[in-house]
Amino acid sequence: MSPDTSEKFTVRPTVAADQPSVTTLLKVSYPVLMRSAYSPTVLSAVLPLITQANPTLLASGTFYLAETQRKGVIGCGGWTRERPGTRKIEVELGHIRHFATHPAWVGQSVGRSIYTVCEQAARAVGIKRLECYSSLNAEEFYAALGFRSVRQLDVPLVLGHSIPSVLMERIL
Repeated sequence: MSPDTSEKFTVRPTVAADQPSVTTLLKVSYPVLMRSAYSPTVLSAVLPLITQANPTLLASGTFYLAETQRKGVIGCGGWTRERPGTRKIEVELGHIRHFATHPAWVGQSVGRSIYTVCEQAARAVGIKRLECYSSLNAEEFYAALGFRSVRQLDVPLVLGHSIPSVLMERIL
């Protein structure tokens, strides 16, 4: 049964109990949406690493999910002050993190709605610039939100793996 994409959705901060739902969303979303930009070899190496909900992000207060009235999780994403993979914080800089939209909901403003909440929260605490490590397939999404591509990079993951990405930024 395909989802009813006309159904209304809301965006709320995540809690620890959302971990299974977010992991399920990542496992449904990333393989479908990333296959146009990455080889099967790259995907087989990185998908097991990036399709697990990050408990630290879920508990951060700055990670959100979009869910339908029936409590179906259809999107997630957030931001942190800390640069991904480090504890480094730069004044007035925030980092967009781990966005995903259920493939059936792409184009229905799910990601944009989550991003809007992120931007409002970041602005409220004095963030003046946002960066993200965009997957190759998501570059157009972030560009539509006002981000500009800075440069290509390989984002290191665990176990010596990395994923080709694009560093993007947006001045708020």
